[in-house]
Amino acid sequence: MNIVSLCAVAVLTSILVLSLRRHNAEISFLSAAAGCVLILISVLVNMSSLYDTLRDILSASGIKLSYITILLKALGICFLTEFACDMCIDAGQRALAGNISLAGRLMIVLSAIPLYKEIIDTVLSLTGGSG
Repeated sequence: MNIVSLCAVAVLTSILVLSLRRHNAEISFLSAAAGCVLILISVLVNMSSLYDTLRDILSASGIKLSYITILLKALGICFLTEFACDMCIDAGQRALAGNISLAGRLMIVLSAIPLYKEIIDTVLSLTGGSG
């Protein structure tokens, strides 16, 4: 889907949610969640072409593919965490959204540990330390 289609889905979902909110709040929330999931899936499907393009650029430049993998993993964690937080806030679960946000931050740090290790090893090798 292109951005015009995504915006149309968002506007139509918003209209549907506002219409249903007066009659049935649960169905309204599920409609909003379904619209968000549809948009998220559409965006994630297009991420594969981004990954292929970045992989080609990196292979031509000599930069390790593991760097872009960590970057894209962190970006995916950010997107999914933001999506989950927004859904929890819309459902009135602010504390749960805060916990999900914290978990997302920790997952980003954990996913970047191989990069931290490589940086430390490089610094130690440059300074003559043992690594």
